[in-house]
Amino acid sequence: MLTTLKTHLAQHFDTELLNLTRDRDYVAGVLSGTNLVRTIVDMWRVLRTAKDFDVVYLHSSFVPAVTVVRAGLLMAAARLRRSQVVLHVHGGPLPEWASSSARRRLVRAGLSPASAVIAVSDGIRSALPSDRAHTVLNGVDLEQFHPSYSHVDGPPTVLYVGLLTRRKGVVDLIEASKLVAARGIDHRLRLIGGRPDEGGEEEEAVRSAAVGSEDFIGSVRHEEMPGFLQSADVFCLPSWYEAMPLSVLEAMASGLPVVATRVGQIPDVVSSEVGRLVAPSDPDGLADALAELLCSRELRERLGANARRTATAEYSLDENLGEIRRIIETVVDQGRRA
Repeated sequence: MLTTLKTHLAQHFDTELLNLTRDRDYVAGVLSGTNLVRTIVDMWRVLRTAKDFDVVYLHSSFVPAVTVVRAGLLMAAARLRRSQVVLHVHGGPLPEWASSSARRRLVRAGLSPASAVIAVSDGIRSALPSDRAHTVLNGVDLEQFHPSYSHVDGPPTVLYVGLLTRRKGVVDLIEASKLVAARGIDHRLRLIGGRPDEGGEEEEAVRSAAVGSEDFIGSVRHEEMPGFLQSADVFCLPSWYEAMPLSVLEAMASGLPVVATRVGQIPDVVSSEVGRLVAPSDPDGLADALAELLCSRELRERLGANARRTATAEYSLDENLGEIRRIIETVVDQGRRA
């Protein structure tokens, strides 16, 4: 998404991508010496780079407290160079996490350097105590992600895309797949994703729950994702919490029915004419929803066609990028008039 956004913004602004991710293994969101040094180094990199730009655009979660502080410090470093800052917030558990007055004060303090804040869902927007916050729902590239309309022989395939961690409901999905198989419903379960920020223990917890029939693909490049979606029959994301996951929109644009949990903005997107919603942490309910779709190709095709139409009508990437660009243009204008 950031690469796509940079390409789009480069048509209107001089841009540079400052990559603050790390190849080395570390656990994000915890207070540690490694993460403290990492934040100090990243502040210096932002401080050094921001001097040449009017706006610093930061994409970050805002949970837990350590991440709030880190994001606030990075924004503060940009403001020291008199750059405006646009913070793009993701992270599904923010509304629940920021329910206490102490945490809301921390969130308010963390947001203070931001010139504008973009939330990917109304739920996250409501948890951001700032009059500078905007909701901009995720958008999907409708040319890159599209149905194949070709039938693949063999049992229907359920596809999961996300990190291999229990909070994404992957263990629930594996258990649901076992229950579906016990009913005599033949299917394949494919799992795309790699190690989560929590570290290797979470990934191992997921893999240890598998029975051997699952197909663990590992991490794949984003440009390869359309092919995996086109070869699937049902998309499933049974997360315990989410904001507005892009993977759901990519699946819908690819003409797949979606089985997901009633969390975040997902119920506003996945209607009964697009897929099925279940409660989080409910393998039995998940099995029922999957079984209904796996047993009826006609139902899968009807819901998948509706999903494509919904994605086309309401979640175009062009509109999403246009909204982000307009917010940045407003911030640039405000900064130059200040």
